[in-house]
Amino acid sequence: MMGEVRVEVGEILGLEGQEVKLDLDEGGCVYVHITESTEKQSTPACRELTAGQFRCHIRGLDLENIEKGIMGLGAIDPYFELSKKYTHPISGIKQWLCVYRSEHIPNIINPYWRPFAMDMEKLCNGNLKKELMISVWDYGSKKSRWLGEYEVNVDWLMKSVTKGGNASREDALPINNEEMEEVGLLVVLKADVVPV
Repeated sequence: MMGEVRVEVGEILGLEGQEVKLDLDEGGCVYVHITESTEKQSTPACRELTAGQFRCHIRGLDLENIEKGIMGLGAIDPYFELSKKYTHPISGIKQWLCVYRSEHIPNIINPYWRPFAMDMEKLCNGNLKKELMISVWDYGSKKSRWLGEYEVNVDWLMKSVTKGGNASREDALPINNEEMEEVGLLVVLKADVVPV
């Protein structure tokens, strides 16, 4: 255990950006971000989506190998993060909040990550069109390296489910780096919303 910290939700909600950096008692720090639930504010039609669960399965295809290793035999240890765009209602500050992180898979450029399921409110506040970002990283024990990203939403993920198999490039999502060069593809094997 690296340490622990105690927080009061009300204090963080009152801060600009609704985020605070807290020092752990054993060293290091943790960032805590809190947003109010939108479930109580939603319409009856929207509540069904908010109460639902998003199920998804993604694989990487031809990810750029930035970790050649000794004699060119190494490969990246890829994982992905799914983040949602958050705009503070008072200050207007915009940021991406990570809501899901996959496992990293060692030494591979065509990873199959485990399927995952998420509460729709946590993922996108029950809004199928809410901006999401998928970013792909090369895992490192001290520091991970960003490979690229793709902006998407739940609706687009559901429309992008592959029709040609797990290695089909036809409906794959391009992952681009800062120079907007393609550094790999994401194949959406499954994406649907299930009422809970």
